[in-house]
Amino acid sequence: MGGSGGSGGVGGSAGTGGTAGSGGSAPGACPPAPPSPGSSCSPPWDAGTPFPVEAHCTWGDDPRPECRTAARCIDAKWVISPPKTTCSAPPLPPSCLMPPPPNTTKCSDTTLSCWYGDGIRCRCSGCQGGAEYPICRPIDPPEWWCDTPPAGCPTKVPQAGEPCGTAGASCGRDCDLIVRCEGGVWRWIQGSCPICAAPDTPVATPSGQRSIASLAVGDLVYSVDHDAIVAVPIIEIGRTPVAGHRVVRVVLENGAVLEMSPGHLIADGRSFGELVAGSSFDAQHTVVSAELVPYAYGATFDVLPASSSGMYFAAGVLVRSTMEQSLLR
Repeated sequence: MGGSGGSGGVGGSAGTGGTAGSGGSAPGACPPAPPSPGSSCSPPWDAGTPFPVEAHCTWGDDPRPECRTAARCIDAKWVISPPKTTCSAPPLPPSCLMPPPPNTTKCSDTTLSCWYGDGIRCRCSGCQGGAEYPICRPIDPPEWWCDTPPAGCPTKVPQAGEPCGTAGASCGRDCDLIVRCEGGVWRWIQGSCPICAAPDTPVATPSGQRSIASLAVGDLVYSVDHDAIVAVPIIEIGRTPVAGHRVVRVVLENGAVLEMSPGHLIADGRSFGELVAGSSFDAQHTVVSAELVPYAYGATFDVLPASSSGMYFAAGVLVRSTMEQSLLR
């Protein structure tokens, strides 16, 4: 069931089901083939983050992560997830262009995704820049957008539980799946694309605190522009529909509470998902608690101020706009 799946790269291949130790004999190592659902197990590794485990072990040769057999060890029992039903289509359908098309080449079928043997992936996208996050800017006609594996990564996404040699290396292809080398093995952790803030998040404006969902293009908010705190107009707003979303609920020592998507960045570049109790939010604020909680609303919100930093004050602390990076595409 394993099979090879890409060569070299950072600390190992993306081939057969990973092992947590040499020769596959270490306690808690991934078995060489998918185990029976419900059979006993010991977790090969612990995520150690607020993000849940996507898979402790994976098997299969398909370059698409969702098209591999995955297993999580939950309550000492294996829970098996087969490839998605959409994986019946090949990773490189006959309608894919050869060679891969240049970015911005016009296309028509937005369901088409092409995974080439050298690791290039091309998608026909109806979103500007090929990005749905943090907000999709619709375009018509759609365009081809291609990407390659991150620098130093193997051609195919490494298997969960497979040995790796470069701590901190990250080889995921999308924001909803973190594939990171930690503790000597590749860890698959559920990511969370940066889709912003709860609608009642208070944002500092010249007229006082206003909920982020009530703001519109042209409204003034406080931001940092060339090291000065000034009121600047909003040049773009974002509203992203979500379902089954979770956010990090952060409580600061001054009583301020924020609920933000785990991928949303704070001023120093850390994400909300990296915050833990006792850590500093910034030079003036300490995190009392940070926990991943279900999201109660049907959409998340963000604003982009017209400033050099693209940041704004939410509940009295600086956070980055997710749309700032999107504009750089």
